[in-house]
Amino acid sequence: MDGVLDWAWRLDVGQVVGFALLENMGLFLIAVGVGNAMLRLPTVVRLLPDPGRISRLQLWLASGAILMNSLVTVAGWALWKAGIIHLNADLGLRALADFVLLLLLMDLLMYAGHAVAHRPRLFPLAHALHHRFVDAQPATLYALHPLEILGFGGLWLAALAAHTFSVWAIVAYTAVNLVFGIFGHLGVEVLPPAARRSPVFRWVATPTLHAGHHVEPSVNLGFYTSIWDRLFGTLAADYDERRRSTEPEPYALPVTG
Repeated sequence: MDGVLDWAWRLDVGQVVGFALLENMGLFLIAVGVGNAMLRLPTVVRLLPDPGRISRLQLWLASGAILMNSLVTVAGWALWKAGIIHLNADLGLRALADFVLLLLLMDLLMYAGHAVAHRPRLFPLAHALHHRFVDAQPATLYALHPLEILGFGGLWLAALAAHTFSVWAIVAYTAVNLVFGIFGHLGVEVLPPAARRSPVFRWVATPTLHAGHHVEPSVNLGFYTSIWDRLFGTLAADYDERRRSTEPEPYALPVTG
């Protein structure tokens, strides 16, 4: 990993931009590919109606999200070069501790940012766009307003600047973030009932958590855990019942128009 850091340090801006675009296009393709594969599993329980083919608007928003996420990546590299973000190549228990810290820190920051984005005066400015897609599908993960992407990107860069993280922890967090993003935008529950009933998934977010948020935006604001929803009273009243159910009842979509 030290060699990779040395290589990244020697890149010029143009090379970093190219790498960032390739990385984020790759992550988008992985999200859509893995998400669609998960939808074909015979064990999934559908929570939201099948939205059918991806809309043109979602494709445009996804393209914009790839560009904006690439911008955040380049900004992170620039902050690292400027000595504001510090990285190390530690492995083992140090990297594991960094990963847990980064996951919990981002979970808290993203919960707080999500709650702010749902404030009545702010919601129409950006986050309302994401909530147009109630019946989520894999690409919905990328159907975000540019301001929202920059906001969450700013939280990510602030977290990295707050502590010297292991690069391995950052790679692991990126993978976990993608997995939770995919599972939260499938419109189905993919975890078996035995897993969802376990004490672990009382705290770790299930796909049901975010599916419920798309239906009722005032609840289930968490991303990776339900800790902050439970602590601040924003967990849907029926979430634990749905989580433990062998076949969770599909959500009723809100009436519009």
